[in-house]
Amino acid sequence: MAPPRVDGQAGTYGPARDSAVFSYDAAGAREDSIRFSFQCQGSGTLKVRVPVLHANFPIQCDRGDLPERGVDFAVPAARLAGTVHVTAPPGVTWAGSVGRGEAEEEDPSIWQRGPGEGS
Repeated sequence: MAPPRVDGQAGTYGPARDSAVFSYDAAGAREDSIRFSFQCQGSGTLKVRVPVLHANFPIQCDRGDLPERGVDFAVPAARLAGTVHVTAPPGVTWAGSVGRGEAEEEDPSIWQRGPGEGS
């Protein structure tokens, strides 16, 4: 398992089997969105916290396939550097990436892609 590929990559981490904190770089224009993308395998839920965005969100993990899951935020703070705090349950392997690009929606959006779909 490798960190998911994202456009405008700003930071990556993994694969990991425990909780971790990783950082991402400042970049992009004020109107850019920021994407947090994860792959995980095992039973449980990753708890993700991004302090600079005052954001928390879950990533549900499965035993089988490795779908890519994530969240996009289109907010002014998206261009700032920050850290991603991931709390992982025992037995879950995960990898994460942070990227930036043009905002597609105004509100945060949660998405999932199956293996081989998308970028």
